[in-house]
Amino acid sequence: MPEMPTMLSFAAAGFYALVAVACGVAASRSRAHNQQVWHGRAWIAIALLFLVLILSRLLNAEEIIRDDLRDWLQSEDMLDGRRVWQRWLIAGAIFVGGAVGLFAGYRVVGRVTGRRNVAVAIAAGSSGLMLCLIVLRLISLHAMDRLLYGPLKLNWVGDIGASAAIMAAAAYYIWVIRQPIRQRRR
Repeated sequence: MPEMPTMLSFAAAGFYALVAVACGVAASRSRAHNQQVWHGRAWIAIALLFLVLILSRLLNAEEIIRDDLRDWLQSEDMLDGRRVWQRWLIAGAIFVGGAVGLFAGYRVVGRVTGRRNVAVAIAAGSSGLMLCLIVLRLISLHAMDRLLYGPLKLNWVGDIGASAAIMAAAAYYIWVIRQPIRQRRR
């Protein structure tokens, strides 16, 4: 039976709820102010991601998946030698995440203009960073634990940083589209 969520999980779920609400408001304001359709869709997708993350935190989904993976590795006698293939898996995840991030960044930098578009692009990029962090947490049964959970707490920095960037981008987006059209062009 899964353990109850910790106070830290409840706090994270609460913060995720704030981010989801900010994205929901941005989506609503996007529609109300007749913004580009992809803006609203992006904000809704990000809000849905954070609703899933809330459920994940409250249900301890990551811990359950990690425990199931450990059990499977133990039953297959692969637990002792996991560090060898785990390094390759982590390196592959970092490479794929980095390559996708660089490609998306390259495509976005040249094509996205305007403060509203940039705000949505930052939120989408931060969502991608959050997904990469989740993948690393799932893969990491031990090898990355020192970096993610050690003295630097890169897990917290990445999680809180990406979430805060998304919430700030949503707030900025809402602020920009509420300005009169003459002021927006500056």
